[in-house]
Amino acid sequence: MPRAVIAAGLLTQVICMVAWCAVAGRWSPLIIGLGLALGSAAVQLLLAMIRPGTLGFGDVTCTLMMGLAVGWFGVEAVLVWWLLMGTLGLLMLGIQQRRGRDSIPFAPAIVLSAVIVVLAFTL
Repeated sequence: MPRAVIAAGLLTQVICMVAWCAVAGRWSPLIIGLGLALGSAAVQLLLAMIRPGTLGFGDVTCTLMMGLAVGWFGVEAVLVWWLLMGTLGLLMLGIQQRRGRDSIPFAPAIVLSAVIVVLAFTL
């Protein structure tokens, strides 16, 4: 994902979250969400550094943006997101291997799993 898209997405989320927190008078969702987003991105960065070439910096920044959205719902949502992200990633990799390829773009798994988790925790 282009960095400009990530930056715009992060900025938009933070503005909306700050506005909500100001109106509601509750700042803990924003603080927890930011912490979980940064932690998730740090884990992805660590994974990318352990095995160079398996994850790119775009995956790390995508995780930061999606982590902010999912992190708003707390630790449980982030854990479910990570499990779903891994499951979708493995499923996508299995499909690609059947096609004779050995790699996948991981951002779709990051985004799709985040959307599913946010919808599940919203409804």
